[in-house]
Amino acid sequence: MSSFEQSPPSLSLSALANLADTGFGVRGEVSLLNSERDQNARIKTPNGSFVLKVINSAESRDFVDLQNAALAHLEAVGVVGIPKLVRTPDGTSTIDHSSNGQTSMVRLVTFIEGKTLSQVAKSEALLFNLGEFIGSISLGLQGFGHPAAHRPDFIWNLDNPLGCADYVADIAHPGRRALVERLFAHYRRVIAPKLVGLRSSVLHQDANDNNVIVDVANPERPTGLIDFGDMGFGHTINELAITLAYALMDSPNIYPATRALVSGYTTAFPLQSNEIDVLFDLVKMRLVMSVCISSHQSKKHPDNAYLLISQEPAFALLERLDALNPAFLAALCREAAGFAATASHGAVSAWLSEGAKPAPMFTPDLQGRSRMVLHSGQPGAPAFSDRAFDRWFDEKKQGDRRFFGIGLYGEVRSVYATDAFADAAGPERRTRHMGVDIFVDAQEPLHAPLAGRVFAIANNAMPLDYGHTLILEHRTVDDVPFYTLYGHLGASLPTLLTAGQDVAAGQLIGHIGDWSENGGWAPHLHFQIITDLLGQTTNFYGVGHDSLWPVWSQISLDPNLLLQLAPESFVTDPQTPERLLQRRSEHIGRSLSISYAQKLKIVRGKGAYLFDHTGRRFLDGVNNITHIGHAHPRIVEAITRQAAILNTNTRYLSELMLDYAERLTAKLPAPLSVAYFVNSGTEANELALRIARTANQQKHTIVLDWAYHGNSGGMVDVSPYKFKRKGGYPQPDFVEIAAFPDPYRGPHQGYGAASGQAYAQDVGRAVAAIKAKTGNGRTAFIAESISGVGGQVIYPDRYLQHAYAAVRAEGGVCIADEVQCGFGRVGEAFWGFELQGVVPDIVVMGKPIGNGHPLAAVVTTPQLAAAFANGMEYFNSFGGNPVSMAVGLAVLDVIEGEGLQQQALETGAYMLERFNDLKDQFPIIGDVRGRGLFSGIELVRDRDTLEPATAEATAAVNHMRQHGVLASTDGPLDNVLKFKPPMVFGRVEADTLCTAITAALSM
Repeated sequence: MSSFEQSPPSLSLSALANLADTGFGVRGEVSLLNSERDQNARIKTPNGSFVLKVINSAESRDFVDLQNAALAHLEAVGVVGIPKLVRTPDGTSTIDHSSNGQTSMVRLVTFIEGKTLSQVAKSEALLFNLGEFIGSISLGLQGFGHPAAHRPDFIWNLDNPLGCADYVADIAHPGRRALVERLFAHYRRVIAPKLVGLRSSVLHQDANDNNVIVDVANPERPTGLIDFGDMGFGHTINELAITLAYALMDSPNIYPATRALVSGYTTAFPLQSNEIDVLFDLVKMRLVMSVCISSHQSKKHPDNAYLLISQEPAFALLERLDALNPAFLAALCREAAGFAATASHGAVSAWLSEGAKPAPMFTPDLQGRSRMVLHSGQPGAPAFSDRAFDRWFDEKKQGDRRFFGIGLYGEVRSVYATDAFADAAGPERRTRHMGVDIFVDAQEPLHAPLAGRVFAIANNAMPLDYGHTLILEHRTVDDVPFYTLYGHLGASLPTLLTAGQDVAAGQLIGHIGDWSENGGWAPHLHFQIITDLLGQTTNFYGVGHDSLWPVWSQISLDPNLLLQLAPESFVTDPQTPERLLQRRSEHIGRSLSISYAQKLKIVRGKGAYLFDHTGRRFLDGVNNITHIGHAHPRIVEAITRQAAILNTNTRYLSELMLDYAERLTAKLPAPLSVAYFVNSGTEANELALRIARTANQQKHTIVLDWAYHGNSGGMVDVSPYKFKRKGGYPQPDFVEIAAFPDPYRGPHQGYGAASGQAYAQDVGRAVAAIKAKTGNGRTAFIAESISGVGGQVIYPDRYLQHAYAAVRAEGGVCIADEVQCGFGRVGEAFWGFELQGVVPDIVVMGKPIGNGHPLAAVVTTPQLAAAFANGMEYFNSFGGNPVSMAVGLAVLDVIEGEGLQQQALETGAYMLERFNDLKDQFPIIGDVRGRGLFSGIELVRDRDTLEPATAEATAAVNHMRQHGVLASTDGPLDNVLKFKPPMVFGRVEADTLCTAITAALSM
């Protein structure tokens, strides 16, 4: 694209052949090549082809020396695809030739086979490879210098585009002239100051379509770059800008072409961030220089129509680029160059992931609601923009105001098919959703998730736009700005907020708009997190190009960083509860019960919460099995670590079993020191009775009325809660039932401090009855330390002391069933029996011992263990296996290390205080009881008659389930709300629980 007044040389073919032979010792077939200002000829020999260049006599020797030195340098540093110099016999790189009074320098270089770039389609693969090739040249020229490279007055010097500014008047079209004038003004004001300090080097500066050679056999691979006649010293980024300007001419799609070329270039030669910021401005200025020079030349040579024809592609590209968002082009190039698409992306995403504590945007919080995933192409569903969608969605939620629909982040939607979602870059429309849609009722209040400042309030009222729109500006802890956008709001927005106003987290910021005020959509919120507004002020792109998702997803982050919905919220599970119930009815016995009127499919747990298949979060107020919290990482680690090493039966010696036995028995009072490990509480109780009966030499057993000790046949025999109820059988003859020591419903309510002894007298009666049958009163007495299925009943003070005394008076054995209440749950003590001031002969443990892992234990005294070792072997295939022992140790570590017993004490006291406040508010609450995180609320229809409110208790539990809190009923009359949550329960969870109880009892 150079311009010289001197005519090019015009030697004959024979003269050219003679020059090649005499000057360089090369003989071959000669043919002319196209050239603008030099005379070039191809010399084809058996050993390859060469190019003989007779250089225009107007060219300075210093500049020719620059070209030769650059070619030699690039060859020396290993850059491939560059013409190689052929030396004369005396080692020089040029010879002189005189003709018609003019002396020209002559150079011979190797010929590069292939097609020119102008002759092939510019695929993305080719552009990537072209970028990588030009990047290798930029890298190769680092450190190369030459005095003749400094050409400040060179007309094509991109460091001085203002040298063409006087040619603007030569542009005939007024609109195009105005565009160029505006770009020159922008360059002076904004771009030129940014160039200070950028890297500089010697540049080729002319990688146009006719100077790039492409492999014929593989047209996606550039093989060479020719014509070093525009070389000069300048900002290194100019090389990429010039290459990009040529590559994008006539490109059908600017974005992927740019991304491919920039990515390829930086693979070979990494860019710096400040270079990327000016890249497209320099691309535009190269095009500006081109149209200015061609317009000027056309004015000087009005008969040369080609000059104006050739400038048309440059003007067309310039106009397309001018119509595109320059900040997005910069983001595109940053991502292609290996940087974050926006400078703030890393800091913002890290802070939102690790430090932000968002307030709920809706009340009730979305995490506590059921949801429906609304896919763009969902069968049978009208498009989001179809008003039929509103009626369809109302049918799906069936009047449940807690139900919401969710439109996915990152979803490709066919609904965005109009020209409003297209731009000048190419045919691809923006179809990939960059926010999350939350479909709720119109006018539902919306609250700010984070503190911030009102950046903009606008009514983008065009059809299918956002309608009433709010943009908030926020700052990370390190003062990095970012934005949240709330689209499709109601007309209350401008009455609530003003631009520049500070907003607190949780503050009311708007209401969901209806059809008439939200751009014509079904009522919903479009919520978006934006790291850079790309120069926008009152609006922002809600969808991006699917092919450019790696760029757009860094500009608009996943909104779930603030919504914090469970992962299950964003998928549709085909195995619904209804489907599972059908399968269950076919393959699972009907006697296996399942909770709640509306069945739950729980797929995941964390801490004190469970998550169903829709991602809805439920506060777990009843699952005492996962004692230290669902999916505790210490338990997960212990299981996986030990399972990867060894898991086998207990016929081999193992430190783990001994370590755990020593650690566990250290938690118990003397003389309890001998442990047996089994797999469940049922199995542990079976073993405990077997030990006791072996020691007693008889089977007779005393149990409490309404007791439950397991689901095996032997345990149902000693569980009145089972055999006395529907489907049960007569009381076994070896079982005596002692009166249930219920301080609320029992017969000794007026005995005060003496009631414990009064209730225990019935244990003495049972001992006497056994003695009358068998001739001796040795018996096993098994009782939960606190009654669970009996209704969360705390026994009267010293009840177990008196009961144990009656049993031991005849040589019997006392068993404490701690399956539900052990391991610190009662708060004041590690074991429930300690509240009664007793030391059992045998302690049974289950449920919390393994945090859900199948582990249980029996601990007894050395004397009873010796009596049990009577010659009959005791063996358990899995009890005490290495994995279970690792889990047991981890559970103890967490209880102690996280202070969970103290938390049970404090949270439990707070819960009981709140429960008693509720008792004052609701007459249906007859009694509140419990210790630590083992508590209950008994519901009665009349506080005087104690008529049980069984139906009301069931209704309350189902109401709480519908509102995201899981509880259960228990007690002989099924009228007690029982609470045995994971020990990680704190005040926040307790308040949530009490709010749910309040709502349920207010029905």
